[in-house]
Amino acid sequence: MDSLNLGPATKHVEVSSPPGQPARRDFGQILLVVLVAICLVLPAAIEIAGLGKPVAENRTLAAAPGWPVSLADYRIFPQRFTAFVNDHFGLRSQLVHWNSKLRLKLGTSSSPSVAVGRDSFLFYAYHEERLLEQHTGEDVFTSGDLERWVKSVVAERDWLKQRGIAFYILIAPDKSTIYPELLPDYLHLPDTTTRLDQLVARLKTVEGLEFIDPRPALWRAKQTGRLYWRVDSHWGPRGAFIAYNQLMERVVRTFPNAHAVTLDDYTSSVLPIRGDLAILLNLYDDLIYPEEQLQWKARSHVISIDQHPPQPYWGWLVKFVHTDRRDSPRLVVFGDSFTDYVLGPLFLYQTFRDPVYTHHRGTGLDHHLIEITNPDLVILELAERYLRLE
Repeated sequence: MDSLNLGPATKHVEVSSPPGQPARRDFGQILLVVLVAICLVLPAAIEIAGLGKPVAENRTLAAAPGWPVSLADYRIFPQRFTAFVNDHFGLRSQLVHWNSKLRLKLGTSSSPSVAVGRDSFLFYAYHEERLLEQHTGEDVFTSGDLERWVKSVVAERDWLKQRGIAFYILIAPDKSTIYPELLPDYLHLPDTTTRLDQLVARLKTVEGLEFIDPRPALWRAKQTGRLYWRVDSHWGPRGAFIAYNQLMERVVRTFPNAHAVTLDDYTSSVLPIRGDLAILLNLYDDLIYPEEQLQWKARSHVISIDQHPPQPYWGWLVKFVHTDRRDSPRLVVFGDSFTDYVLGPLFLYQTFRDPVYTHHRGTGLDHHLIEITNPDLVILELAERYLRLE
């Protein structure tokens, strides 16, 4: 019987792959490619089918570039095409919307123009107007600018006085001034001096200038109800009425026939309200909160409103309001959105004879408009954010 050789040599054994494994690997790769292709194509297909939900943005999206016909066109075509694709790729609106909603839930803003405060309060923070820098005292008048501001309004007062026209300046405080406790913590700066503080202190030394600062009355009244809307940058009806009441206390001293309205002339109701700050966050249809609204009880004193297009020398449209207040003084008001949205339609237009409204240009007035309308009084309403020289 032969002996077995159990030496160190080993036997090479080939192990074959289980049947079907290469096919499964190929199928997985194909499936991955298909899924990626679907992810790339599906958003565009949804947009083309009209199934996407458009979200309004507070800017103009890039337009489709025309086909280049010159060397200069060829040079800028790639940038224009890239901008168009970035603004119009599939489901872009939904992604922007979802990003805004998610960031708001986390307590942050998707827009540099909006600050998210406490209790879902939003605050305007547009960097070009340096609103928050004004609130924190980082952007204030230099001594020279303060004197030029005062000199400008005094010159306007004297020009009007020569024509027998009374002049009133009303400041509309920013929301951050009336509700500083609702601002984000990082914006709190104690013992801050603002542009408005500087003006109030300086104008106390100017005789014969009717300057209305409604902040103390607004601070007192905010304990009894909301004066500025939660997701809007403007005052609500009750906040506007407090400023109106402060203004009319001065006006009736000179014009006893100016019959100021009262809150008894209105009915109050709470309605769902959208706001301008929600638009900036692309959440116009999401951030809807109940807010107080006032409606005139009786027949409105406003008969009609005519709008005239901007003139080249002024640049703002002019509203001519026709009223039945024939025994009241006539008003021209240079204001901004605080007047145009609330103060004017609700209160001023119900008070005066044939008011005229146009947007202000800082402290300067449109003398031509004043001369052709011949008002009894002029009101310059300035939002606190516009307390700067033009």
